Amino acid sequence: MSDLFYLQDSRNNVGSRAMFWREGGGYTSNLDEAEQFTRGASVKQYECRDTDLPWPVDYVIAKAEVGVDCQYLTRSEAEACLNEDGRVYVAYACEWDGNDLVWRGGKGPTANLEDAIHPGAADAAGYLAQGFELWPCGYIAERSRPVVRAALLDHKQALRSVGLKLPKLKRPRHRSYSYRLNCDGCGRFISERQRFDDCPNCGARNAP
Repeated sequence: MSDLFYLQDSRNNVGSRAMFWREGGGYTSNLDEAEQFTRGASVKQYECRDTDLPWPVDYVIAKAEVGVDCQYLTRSEAEACLNEDGRVYVAYACEWDGNDLVWRGGKGPTANLEDAIHPGAADAAGYLAQGFELWPCGYIAERSRPVVRAALLDHKQALRSVGLKLPKLKRPRHRSYSYRLNCDGCGRFISERQRFDDCPNCGARNAP
C-alpha cells in the first residue's frame, strides 16, 4: 500500500464526480491527471484550507469507475474509427453526468463505461432508431479515464485505513447581526443592524 494522497477540492463536484488537484495546476476529475502528495504535504495543505481533503490514493482507486468526457469527442473522428466488428457503446442523447456521457447499461442508465452495453452491428440500428447515440467501442475506450463518484467516498473510513488523524483547526468567529450595542444618545440597546439607522427611541445617529 502506498503512502500517497490525492487532494480533493470538496467545495464542488462536476456532476457526481469528485474533483482533485491537477498536476501542474487547476482541478480535474481524471485520476490519471490528479497530483499525488506525500502524507506531510497533504496535511499541510489541509491546515491551510480545510476544504482541500487528503484521500489515500489506494482507497480512491479502489472505488474508481470509468467515465468519458463528451468535450473530447467529435462525431467525424468517431466515424473514422469504426470497429471492424461493428460494436458500439449506446449513449442517451442529451444526458450527462457533469460532462460525462450517460450510457445504456444492463440495469439502466449509467455513467460508468464498465457497465455499459456494447451491441454488435446487427443490433445497433435498433438503438439508433430509438434515439440513442452510437459510439465505436475502440474510439470511446481510448478517450475514457478513471473517475470516482464523490458519494462513494467516506473520509473517516479512508483516513482510518492509513492511520491518519487530521489536526483540529480553529475556525474564525464571525460577528452575528444579533450582536447588541448601546445607543450613543439614550443608552438603550440597539442591534448591529440598527446602528446604521437613527435610534428608534431618541433619533440619535449611531453609524460609525
